Amino acid sequence: MIQVCSSMIVSTESCELSLKSGTARPAGGARLQACIFIAPPSCRFRASLDTVERTPLFMPSVLDSSPAIISCSNCGTEFPQNIGRCPGCGHIPSTRSSQIVLAATLLLIVAGFALTQYLVNVHRDTESSLATRWFTRGEQAMQANMPAVAADCYRTALSYDPENTQYRLHLAQALLADNRLAEARAHLGSLWEEEPADGEVNLTLARLYVKRGDYTKAVRYYSNAINGVWSEEPRGHRIATRFELANYLLQQQKLPQAEAELVALQADGPSAPADQLLLGNLLLQVDEPQRAIQAFDAVLQREPDSAQAWLGKAHASLVLADYKEAEHAISMAVDRDPNLDEARQQLEVVRELVRLDPALQGLSLAERSQRTAEAFQFALRRINACAAQQGIALTSQSSSPASAQSAGSALSANSPAADELQRLYAAGTQKQSSATEPALRKNPDALEPTMQFVFDVEKATASICAVTDKSDRALLLLARHESEAVK
Repeated sequence: MIQVCSSMIVSTESCELSLKSGTARPAGGARLQACIFIAPPSCRFRASLDTVERTPLFMPSVLDSSPAIISCSNCGTEFPQNIGRCPGCGHIPSTRSSQIVLAATLLLIVAGFALTQYLVNVHRDTESSLATRWFTRGEQAMQANMPAVAADCYRTALSYDPENTQYRLHLAQALLADNRLAEARAHLGSLWEEEPADGEVNLTLARLYVKRGDYTKAVRYYSNAINGVWSEEPRGHRIATRFELANYLLQQQKLPQAEAELVALQADGPSAPADQLLLGNLLLQVDEPQRAIQAFDAVLQREPDSAQAWLGKAHASLVLADYKEAEHAISMAVDRDPNLDEARQQLEVVRELVRLDPALQGLSLAERSQRTAEAFQFALRRINACAAQQGIALTSQSSSPASAQSAGSALSANSPAADELQRLYAAGTQKQSSATEPALRKNPDALEPTMQFVFDVEKATASICAVTDKSDRALLLLARHESEAVK
């Protein structure tokens, strides 16, 4: 009879099988590791439950070779190699072949990552190089005053580097220069939203609104640029921006606002002589001659041979009626730059003015009387010369046709200009006796009214006849300064 017990076939005639010990003991008392027993029905078969549970499901044949014993690298337990897992800790042992495969796989993965990174870097470097090349072309186009070409170049550079804010800003500036204001506004708006404190973005927006004629927004963005953030040379950019704002305010006839900006600029103290020179000239435009002199003196401290600084100081001194200082400053300017022909002519006029001005400090009564009498004679000659040039009779008689025809641009005898010349001539005739040097010495109170008559003559004739005589030009300059002083 064949009986299967726990996947083991047992065949014997007479035996006792103890599965608890895992061995079979036949009648002769010999031990068998693995046997096939044929048992009759009367064979006694006993097995405890724990022995069955520990009995392997498969019993190898005696002809099979014993499996290799390996030791667990994790806990040190020895077990057959064909068992895939350590019975002590459950660790799965690795063979050399699997380690080689794993190492090769990891190497290929690392090599793949390295190759991918290399290719990505090459691609990025190529795009960066192309972007830089197109940006450089855009800069060259802007320098050549070709903003449309520059805009196309900047746009191409942006296609290779879309996140570059510098490229976007330069594109907006090129569009602004090409008067494509809507496109420029779109780019600048997005840039301003990202960096509202950026100085260059605010300055470009100010220039945009200057072109659009929006005074309020232009001044607002100029102020933002002055107080904004600049990546390089912030002080220099702020000074240049304030100069630009002051010029814009002068163009808009906003003199008080321009004066405030220039005073703030002077307080900031631009160090460059060129900036101080520009500051002095702008201060003259807002009628701040004293501050202008300070700016010109700051230039002369560093560049004493600056002809333009000396010339600016001369103009400021003339406004302040400091004629001797003006004469000195113009003389210094001409000495340092002989090509200043206009300044040389102005020097002659100022010297004549210093010679004729009776109001200079330190003059005695005799000198003042002598100068006033001489100025009066110049005024009378000026009236007669201008009337003859225009063909106007200074008496009540009408002008002759011959004289009017010879004048070329004769005025009508009944014109307002002719009436003014006749009135001045009549007033001068009445003053002749009291405008002599001896009479003026005796009556100093007549000095001022006599000079006022001279000023009236010079201003009235200047609008009718060209002023060519050096003395008349000097007296006209005195007259204008007198009017400004009265205002």
